[in-house]
Amino acid sequence: MIDAALKQGKKSGFSEVEAYREKVERNEYEQFFDYHADHSVKKDRLMIRAFWEYGDPVGFSLSNPGMESIRSAFLDICSLSVPDRKHNYSHLLPDSVDRIQLDIFDDSINLEDRQRFSDLVETINEILVTFPGLTLKKIYFSQSLKKVYIGNTRQLNIKYKKTNFNLKLKFSMKDNIIEINRNTTCFRNIDPYKLIPRAFNLLNSLTDNTRVNKKVNHFIFSPEASVFVLNEFSDHFKLDRQEGLQNLRLSSALNIADNPFMNEQSGSVPFDDEGVQSGEKNLVEKGIFYNAISNLEIAFQKHTGSSGNGFRSEISLFPRVRFSNLYIKPSVVSLNKLIQEVGQGILVSLLKLKYTEKNQYVFSAYGFNFKEGNIEEPVHFYFKTSFVSYFVNLLKVSREIKFFYNTFNIGSPYILTEAKWKSDNLFEI
Repeated sequence: MIDAALKQGKKSGFSEVEAYREKVERNEYEQFFDYHADHSVKKDRLMIRAFWEYGDPVGFSLSNPGMESIRSAFLDICSLSVPDRKHNYSHLLPDSVDRIQLDIFDDSINLEDRQRFSDLVETINEILVTFPGLTLKKIYFSQSLKKVYIGNTRQLNIKYKKTNFNLKLKFSMKDNIIEINRNTTCFRNIDPYKLIPRAFNLLNSLTDNTRVNKKVNHFIFSPEASVFVLNEFSDHFKLDRQEGLQNLRLSSALNIADNPFMNEQSGSVPFDDEGVQSGEKNLVEKGIFYNAISNLEIAFQKHTGSSGNGFRSEISLFPRVRFSNLYIKPSVVSLNKLIQEVGQGILVSLLKLKYTEKNQYVFSAYGFNFKEGNIEEPVHFYFKTSFVSYFVNLLKVSREIKFFYNTFNIGSPYILTEAKWKSDNLFEI
């Protein structure tokens, strides 16, 4: 199919053609109280990007493609588009990749997953007995197999397969509801014994208590909270968003990377959706901007090479700039050591973004007071910060790191920052 589509593109008069095909088989299982639902989903998408000798690329997307629909689609884009005379980036399309060893496929994908779901439900219900007051509202489990094929008229012909397992649990306690999930390429990493205590701790941090010690000047952000902030600021690490930032010096304790070659991580791939292959990219080293992520289009505009971060989505025909596994690098210091060194402060467990104003972000925060190594009562407060001030005031990071998946995979250890009391239950970092 790929070869035939490329030949048809050439026959239609295009100078270079890229074809991306994605096949997905996913089984989903849900349980609400006594209601059960099973779903099976199969997708087969073909996405074409075609270049004239000059001008911007054109393309189309087909579900369940066949040769007749491919020929018709090429006729449509030929008749509807008139290229201009500006140079394009078709010459940057890759012609080869290296074979690498990357653990993102779990052979157990072929096991009977309905039984797996039943076993998970039984395990979760057994664990819940030890967490009084915690009520399970919903269980969702999915496992999927994705096969990706990429080819272009520069002789590129590559493919990979990847598995994904996702467990989502929705809990309630008192008047609060929270949903947590675990997303991984390997089923053995799905561990309810870790998810349920995490949900219990997060729900226990939700409080109306605003009696915060005004003398507190240190926050320790949990991985969940740190990831939330990192996600909000992540656009600053994209090549087309870095104007004026390259000369900034952030905290020397800060090291941030994007790495598509991490075994068993949800964001890992041997190459991006344009066929560009890259390894770990150090975005910030000891507080200094070192690299930025890009796809072929942005790299061409900035007169550099792609970082291998061009990925498609359900709503984008052409690859857009996206992270693979973005994370703050851990240190060798334990969380316990951070707590002991600080003496007293707030362990921040959960964040919500309230609003932004210019470059200032105001967060609603929930966490626990701690003093002399002891975790005390939960508190609710607010803090404001900006991209620069947040990472300038980062003091230390821990060795414990967790990853969380949304549109991309993002990870962080515990983060120690310096904060100052402002007024009306508001801190500033």
